[in-house]
Amino acid sequence: MTRFTREIQKWIVPTLVGAILLITSCKKDKVPLPTPTPEPTKWEKITGTYKVYDTTGIFLYEMGITHSYNSNINQDSLHFSSFDGEFNISAVQSNSDQDPEYLIIYGFHSLLYDSNGDRWKLIYSIDDEYDNVLENDTIKMYFTKTNINYYIVDLVTYYACNCKQIAVKQH
Repeated sequence: MTRFTREIQKWIVPTLVGAILLITSCKKDKVPLPTPTPEPTKWEKITGTYKVYDTTGIFLYEMGITHSYNSNINQDSLHFSSFDGEFNISAVQSNSDQDPEYLIIYGFHSLLYDSNGDRWKLIYSIDDEYDNVLENDTIKMYFTKTNINYYIVDLVTYYACNCKQIAVKQH
């Protein structure tokens, strides 16, 4: 064996042994899996800020929806701020198994005051197309708004609307 071969063996063998020891001794640290984000509740999906449009796509107003729960009577309510651009209302929600999962009920309000102090009646309604259900961050809203009981006393023009509006949740 030549001197050159002995020199190579002298450096290569320890280097290979060291590399093998280094590779086999390195183990990847076990990182715990992140805890999955819990699925939002039905009410968390409904609550938020919505931009509301008429059926032709013209922006009408911005509306907020919040949720509250009364544990004493096991009752969920939704609170609407600036509903129809004028009213702050609350309505008890149905938890019936027969209702669609994301059904939104506006309630029956026989006396509401607008910003001018005029009185209104607002009634939750359903039709075949506008079902008041949250679908993909959109609610096809349908309700009746009228001042039939108050327009003479309030000295305003009579108004009645089977209102159809589209509310789109903002993220």
